[in-house]
Amino acid sequence: MILQWEFNNGIGLMTIDQPPSNTMTLGFFHELKELMGRISVIQGLRALIITGRGRHFSSGADISELLENISESTLLGHYQTCLSIERMNIPVISSIRGVCLGSAFELALFSHFRICTPDAVLGLPETTFGLIPGLGGIQRIAALAGKAKAIEIILRGITFPASDAMEMGLVDAMVPKEQMIPAVLAFIEKIDGRFRNADRQLLVKRLLNPTHPIENER
Repeated sequence: MILQWEFNNGIGLMTIDQPPSNTMTLGFFHELKELMGRISVIQGLRALIITGRGRHFSSGADISELLENISESTLLGHYQTCLSIERMNIPVISSIRGVCLGSAFELALFSHFRICTPDAVLGLPETTFGLIPGLGGIQRIAALAGKAKAIEIILRGITFPASDAMEMGLVDAMVPKEQMIPAVLAFIEKIDGRFRNADRQLLVKRLLNPTHPIENER
């Protein structure tokens, strides 16, 4: 199994478990679709955390496999699976450390919130392989950082540190590696029962503002 699943105290933890780079193969997307179907009917689920095993969130899709199997129907199927994450009526938080590139970054952009460690590296380098991001990352970056910044990121295929992603509005908070899990769990507790997609910006401003530490919010 590439995806590991845990459910405790109303909180689901989805872990990409293919270290060291946690590459997202076709098998990963098949498992993700199946797991999202199971998650959608779990009673008492209050929040979902997505992360990666070991040092990295994920290096993204297996490029050689992607080039061999790329098709409109395949990309559409992967997009619809990721869209099911965005449409969940509970908060979905991507907990990111290490690299989070390509399809992995697009997956994280379907989450409602993204919390990173300072050493995280993000980006969409698809154009360096003669491809363009095909899972909705272009539209989500444009919505968060503006069309001009989205065009720059996509066309240059650049990667950037968490601090730059924070400045662009692509991630919501940075926390030290050793504080990641407590910070994510604390955030979940503070928004429990009052999460709505429309409230996302307000919740980010109040609870994840870097000048307003998460642990001090009451």
